[in-house]
This record gives sequence, C-alpha cells and structure tokens, in this order.
Amino acid sequence: MTLGMIWTIILRFAIQDISVEEMTAKEGLLLWCQRKTAPYKNVNVQNFHLSFKDGLAFCALIHRHRPDLIDYHKLSKDNPLENLNTAFDVAEKYLDIPRMLDPDG
Repeated sequence: MTLGMIWTIILRFAIQDISVEEMTAKEGLLLWCQRKTAPYKNVNVQNFHLSFKDGLAFCALIHRHRPDLIDYHKLSKDNPLENLNTAFDVAEKYLDIPRMLDPDG
C-alpha cells in the first residue's frame, strides 16, 4: 500500500509530464522493458503489474545487462518468490539498487 502510494507520487510529480516523441515516461519505460526482455522465454511484458509478478521480467532485465549475475535458464515460472528474491538480492548486492519491494508482503 505504501509503495503503491510512493509510486503514484513519483508518477504524478516526477515523470508524468515528461514526454518524448509523443510518449510519456511511463510508456517509454514500458517499451524499454519490452524491448530488453523480448528474447527471454516466459517473459511477455505488457504492464507494470502482472508482467512482473513471477519475477522473470526482473531477472531478465538484470541478465540482459549483467548475464554473469543470474543464470536465467535455471529459473522457473513456477517459483515466483524465488525469482523475485533472486532479482532483488542481486540488484541490491551487485547493482546498488535498494530493495524497495518485498515479495512476501
């Protein structure tokens, strides 16, 4: 709930008015995610809610840029909590991206 509110604030005040080539920042970010994850099996990014729920999209984004950090081919769609924890742990430890989401909560 709190994270949803923070995301709404960020969207409203930070990137809502940014537009490049008639595309909002949110649409641009979604397009970027779609392009980066397109080659990955079991990843079909259509939105920022359901498409990231099983953790594979997060893992694919990390793997696309740092394939040494995640063995993507060993991941399973049947283990969403494990996938999410892997992505968030790797992002925090190796990419200095703070863990802002809790897959268990």
